[in-house]
Amino acid sequence: MLVTELLAGTPGDVLTRVLGLPGEQRRGFAPELAATVRDGLELVLLDNGHTYGARDRRLAERASVALLATLPPRDPLLRELRPPEAELTKRILLARPPRERAALAGWLVEWQPGWDAVRELARAGELEPVRTPEYFAGWFRWSRRDLTTPLAERLRATPGALDEVWELLPVEGTGEASFAAFDKYVPLDCQWSTALVELSRTGELDRARLLRITLEVLARDFAVFRARWYAALHEALEPNPVERAGWQHGYARLCGSGVPSTVGFAVKALAAVQKAGLLDAEVALRHLPAAAAGRGAGTAKLAVRLAAKAGQAAAGLAGEVFAAAATHESAEVRELAAAHLGTPVEAPARVEPVAYPEPVLPPFAERRLLVVPLEVPDSPAAVAEAFSALLADHYQGDLLLAALDGAHRVAGDELRDALKPLVKRAVKADTEHAELMPKLLSVLVRGLAGREVEPPELVNGWSRPLRHRMRALLAGNARPVSAATHLGGWLDPVVFVRRLLRHPEAALDDVVDGLLRLAPDTRAEALELAAELTGPYAAAVRFALGGPETPAEDWLGLAAAKARHPEAADPVAVLRGEPGEPFGWSARLVTGSFDLIRLEFTRTPAEHEPDVPWLGTLNTPPLDTGWEGFTSPHEVIGAPYDRAVHEAEVARDLFENDVEVGYPSEVYGLSPFLDRPAVPSYPGLLMIAAALNTQRASGAQLGVDAALSLLDARLLGPRALGEALGVFGGELTLTRLTKRLSVLAGEHPAAVLSTVDALLPVLDRSARGLSALLELAVDLAERGAGTVSPATRDWLGGLTGSSKAAKAALRLLR
Repeated sequence: MLVTELLAGTPGDVLTRVLGLPGEQRRGFAPELAATVRDGLELVLLDNGHTYGARDRRLAERASVALLATLPPRDPLLRELRPPEAELTKRILLARPPRERAALAGWLVEWQPGWDAVRELARAGELEPVRTPEYFAGWFRWSRRDLTTPLAERLRATPGALDEVWELLPVEGTGEASFAAFDKYVPLDCQWSTALVELSRTGELDRARLLRITLEVLARDFAVFRARWYAALHEALEPNPVERAGWQHGYARLCGSGVPSTVGFAVKALAAVQKAGLLDAEVALRHLPAAAAGRGAGTAKLAVRLAAKAGQAAAGLAGEVFAAAATHESAEVRELAAAHLGTPVEAPARVEPVAYPEPVLPPFAERRLLVVPLEVPDSPAAVAEAFSALLADHYQGDLLLAALDGAHRVAGDELRDALKPLVKRAVKADTEHAELMPKLLSVLVRGLAGREVEPPELVNGWSRPLRHRMRALLAGNARPVSAATHLGGWLDPVVFVRRLLRHPEAALDDVVDGLLRLAPDTRAEALELAAELTGPYAAAVRFALGGPETPAEDWLGLAAAKARHPEAADPVAVLRGEPGEPFGWSARLVTGSFDLIRLEFTRTPAEHEPDVPWLGTLNTPPLDTGWEGFTSPHEVIGAPYDRAVHEAEVARDLFENDVEVGYPSEVYGLSPFLDRPAVPSYPGLLMIAAALNTQRASGAQLGVDAALSLLDARLLGPRALGEALGVFGGELTLTRLTKRLSVLAGEHPAAVLSTVDALLPVLDRSARGLSALLELAVDLAERGAGTVSPATRDWLGGLTGSSKAAKAALRLLR
């Protein structure tokens, strides 16, 4: 039987046919079936000419069914397959021995059809129940299937669902697979909290058990977002004062939680018990010091007031609460504690007022960019190690350039042998990724290891110089006169000229690539050396270095023009002796499709796009080479002159994709400030500002680190940073931003006060979290870090009333 015959018909027909084959014959089809799946799922340009999709998804699905019924349960290929509908998945599982069923079920639950099948078989006694995080995540996928029927009704109608609720409730979950994340985006009657409350009111779920579980889960210190859901559920169950009194030991223990919102919940619950006259004062007072000293001024003040009322029965214990509050970061809390202790308020530690400059990015010709030499691997083993790291993380532009140069220097049999162990990983990278970079790396590693490969096609766009160098390496005729010498993709002009003197026959692509990398540092010396150049490149190279000769208006000449004046909008005008003013940047928030807020950058004057194969971001060629993926880190590969353009891309990504996970664009945008501190461009300022505001932990940490590094070197203007934050205006999450600014204030209090001073006048006075930002400014001002500007004082005068923000504004105006 041929594979084509085996895969004929529907997936059900295929499964029947496969299960009817002897085991040995079935396993014999596995290699061809695996190839069919991969070929069917390969991304190709569809018939419409501008959309990419799977080559033959239906064929791949039928081949997947056959493999699921064939491969041993531990075969890694199984994890790449998607299970079919639940009925077929049940047939696949039932055809296996019990031990194999359990092994397959462990990962099948990651897919909803598999989850349905596994759950039904477990309830029927055909399979041991699966209780893994992946299984519990399936309940949230199940919940999302029907958002028209109330969730409580669906839970009632699903056999065993109400029993499994007790197992699901203590699970924190991740990403969208949690109670908090699910309830945030669905109608009220489809939310888990609504359903659980209703089922408790009807007696179908034990209300007391729900109350107990919420307190037990809160004691585990889940992530803040998820912990808040359990606290909200507890309150939605509306415990009366007598019930709260019964749980007060649990509330008291939660005062020591590491989640501020949980501490606030616990103190409020204890206050309700105290109001009913049922508080065990000793129990509460032994735990309240943690709440009085912890984060959150509101919670700390409530803890102090509660201690004052409860302390009539245990004055000594109340004093411990007041003493803890006296160490709080909020001046208001410290004042309240001092009033109860009868002691003067301790003056905050003074800081030395320091003046910070507002540096401006110097013109390109005045910058010094040859800072850190590129470490090129100098042995076959070192080159292989570099390519191994790139296969694991292909977003390492500098390492890729170093590996390419190293491969050229040590080319030969030893390099081929060193790369052979990487061939399997290279093949896997090609099949697992749809992006361009892993595929190019796969071709290069396999080709250098002696395998027969098709060299990358030479196409226009940012990847052209990379493709050219790979083709030359594979052909064995590389003359990389453009190989970078320093981090950031920069090339020492003197080294470039010396290479051209040795290799006047270098390819045009190589010479253009070199021109688009020339640093400004040693151009005068390089121009003297270039007097010896002859041949078709001589005039263009000398013009790029500042010489008087004017090359032709072709690709080579335009590349030389960009190298001479990288900040000019029109390289043709440069060749004609009219470079014009350097382009400038501006940014604003705009409302795009689906009312989404976007960060829009503008460069003026408008750029002229020459019709040449590649000239940095001045070219926008058609995407005719497959999906390129995330390419922002690759300016070191394409043209390092475009650094600011890529910083703008990273700023947009951090702002518009403000999620916990995503492409790690911040690594490639912000890390250079740590390796080579320099005055940031305008997009660079916006990138740092966006990083300080993002919820992505890695982005926020790098944003803080970059800001600290630049402030230490006096390369970041505090007011410039405040104005950059002001671009985001009402889209800032002030509570989040204040935490990051507080970290900066530990090292640079005067700078942070200047940043806040520049930011405040553009904020809405009703912005959420404003009080936290103002309290930070008050603390810094009272410690002597400086004063606020007249514009900020006028803005503060508009804050009236008794809100926290208004009170902080009054103190800042003193």
